[in-house]
Amino acid sequence: MKVVSKRASKAILVGQPFLGYAIVIFVLFLISCEDPGILKADQNFGKSTLRTVYVDTFSVVTSTILVDSLPSSGTGQILLGRYQDAYLGKVSASTYFQLGYSGSFEPDVTSTFDSIGLILPYSGYFYGDTTQSQTIQIHQMTSIPRLRTSPTFRPDDNISFFVAATQSAIYNTSQSSFNPVPITTASVKFSPKSGSLFVKLPLAFGQNWFDLAKADVIAGTSTSYFKSVKSSLFNTEFFNGLHLNTDAGISGSIVGFRLDRVKIRLYYKQLQLQGLEEQKFFDFSVINPSAQYNNIQSDRSATSISGLVGRTAISSTLTGNTTFVQSGVGLATKVEFPTLKNFFSGRNLVLVDAALEVRPVQNSYSSVNLAPSTLALYVTDKSNVVLNRAPAIDRSGFLSAAISYDLDYGLNTTYTFPLVNFLGNELATTLNTVTPLVIAVAPPAFYAEVSRVVLGNQRNLQHKIKLKIQYSYVQN
Repeated sequence: MKVVSKRASKAILVGQPFLGYAIVIFVLFLISCEDPGILKADQNFGKSTLRTVYVDTFSVVTSTILVDSLPSSGTGQILLGRYQDAYLGKVSASTYFQLGYSGSFEPDVTSTFDSIGLILPYSGYFYGDTTQSQTIQIHQMTSIPRLRTSPTFRPDDNISFFVAATQSAIYNTSQSSFNPVPITTASVKFSPKSGSLFVKLPLAFGQNWFDLAKADVIAGTSTSYFKSVKSSLFNTEFFNGLHLNTDAGISGSIVGFRLDRVKIRLYYKQLQLQGLEEQKFFDFSVINPSAQYNNIQSDRSATSISGLVGRTAISSTLTGNTTFVQSGVGLATKVEFPTLKNFFSGRNLVLVDAALEVRPVQNSYSSVNLAPSTLALYVTDKSNVVLNRAPAIDRSGFLSAAISYDLDYGLNTTYTFPLVNFLGNELATTLNTVTPLVIAVAPPAFYAEVSRVVLGNQRNLQHKIKLKIQYSYVQN
């Protein structure tokens, strides 16, 4: 038997009302008032005894599902690269964004072009082995990314929460047209803990921009899209933007870059008095940041979930007694409690506390493949579509759980979700079953990263998922 502490004041009555409830309510009142008193699990009240029971063996059924449309625009983070995952196959990330300028670029007649390059400041995020070199391919886009406005849905439509809650977005599977011949390619070794990655662009590319701008200065015209009166047309008629990808034949890591600091920098020299030259530069920064997006692809053909598509589920018993959660790609874990409602039905029990404990599989994460720092709960149904957020304890935000690491052995690393409010509400409904839950990476990381975690199911002896229930009843 366990000891009931003050936390039991959150208890929820389940079943048909009866006289013993008065004793239970009185007991809970005493618990909430005591400081720092506790109540023994078995407490006598005349001829009645309040008994409290702790159970962690309720059936928990898990499976892996796919959220097939995740908004990847407007996250503020560029993702680029590819890596090979031991559980989930090949994952790649490419990106699309637009560049523009403010003011006017007006090099005078004495100026000469020097060089041009793309500056990509690291955000600090990475996933995979950054010691491997990768080849970046930089393409010029031939169209402008457009935010997709969400259509109007019928109330009975099973529409993903991530689509319905987004007024306008571009999704992780979207693509825009670009010139297949790259502006340039560069072999790089990502250093996500350093400042920036600088990729030198071809001299001819920069010389063309410089000559067009300088020609306007010489002729006194404004036809080259480099003066302020033409800035709004620069990226619609002259330069649609950049698409960055990496060579498909090389895997290493996916890294993040800070969108707000990305720029093309054009260096030039200007003649000063006494014949000296001064080094100057002009920046073309990101514009329309809400329309920047990352295309994230996953090749799972050689994995245990190769057949997974949207609105389907693959049981954890078919995937080595594990399930998967992966941000960016949209993998999530569905959780069902098939016996809980029947157990509480008509038994006059009081739900005192409830928690869902999930455990990452040992050695499935490392210093270069960190497990997500926070997971969140959503609700679904037999369609396997994420329908909404699970209600948080304070009725706002996400019902989430932060990772707690077992730094010694890795066996007891856990995420623990408080479920007393959610299950209390579910047990009070007339439905025959508890609404299924979905475990996914908590936003905004679910949209802006590619981190993953491997979770044990109820048959996984070392990393078993557990629904921990504490309930009370009055024995006469």
